[in-house]
Amino acid sequence: MPVRRLFLVLCLGALLAGCQGAEQRACPPDCVSINQSSANLRGKDFSDAQMMDANLSKANLVGADLSNANLTGADLSQAYMESAVLTGSRLVGANLSLANLRNAFLDSANLSGADLSGVSMIRVDLTQTLMSGVRLGGAELIGCNLAGVDLNGVEMNEANLSGAILTEVGLDGSVLSMSNFNGADMRRASISGAWVNLGQLVGANLSGTDLTGSTFFGTNLTGANLSKARLNGAILVGADLSGADLRGADLTGVILTLPYPPTAQAAFSYQDLTGQELMDALNQTELRRILTDRQVANLTEVRLKPYLHDTILQGVIYDENTIWPLGFDTPASAIYQGK
Repeated sequence: MPVRRLFLVLCLGALLAGCQGAEQRACPPDCVSINQSSANLRGKDFSDAQMMDANLSKANLVGADLSNANLTGADLSQAYMESAVLTGSRLVGANLSLANLRNAFLDSANLSGADLSGVSMIRVDLTQTLMSGVRLGGAELIGCNLAGVDLNGVEMNEANLSGAILTEVGLDGSVLSMSNFNGADMRRASISGAWVNLGQLVGANLSGTDLTGSTFFGTNLTGANLSKARLNGAILVGADLSGADLRGADLTGVILTLPYPPTAQAAFSYQDLTGQELMDALNQTELRRILTDRQVANLTEVRLKPYLHDTILQGVIYDENTIWPLGFDTPASAIYQGK
């Protein structure tokens, strides 16, 4: 082959290779406010891209590389992002509601203030993710690893965290009502002053957890491990603790018995009250705390009244280190398992 022709072939090959490399990137580094709603961006490379306020709602981003991308304020609602790489990405204030993030990689990502309502993040490792101020109402976090994550004050109503790892997680002052924590590992977590009303914690491990001042109205804690848990001042009226492990638990000041208004007569029954009369009676007791929870306040009378009963303590396990509320008699059905 003549030298000149060989030179042209080599140049053309180099040019094509350069073009192919450029095509691998979905857009230039500056992609601010781009509109790719409903676009097929599967496997595209957005690494290091500036994508503030971008519209990626309903986009297909399966396996896309968004590592170190700046997605501050971006709209990713209903985006399909399974197995997407978001390592080091900035998603502050982003809208990820109803997005699919199953098996996504979020190490060192910043999700502060993001809307994750209804998001699906099954089996995602979030231990290195910043999540302060996020909204997780209705989120699906089954089997996620949130160990040690700061979620203090988070809104997480009606979320599903069954089987999740929540050891040493911070959930102080959080809204967790009607959420599912069945089988979750919540050892040594801090959940003080939280609403955990009408929830599911069947078989959850809450050993050594700080639950002081939290409310568990109507919550199912059947078979939960509450050994060495601190429950000081918590409300457990209407809750079911059948078979729960209370060895070494501190129940000082816990409300286990359904309180009545101070003016109640001997024959008083909440079941006889309706409407505002019922609410007024409850507001005269310690239960006024639970009525500030929207999930409880929105219950119809038909759904509310079945929870107006003493805490169910059938078959709970206790020992010499269990601290019962002052003046409370240990239930006859309780099982002593001392040293």
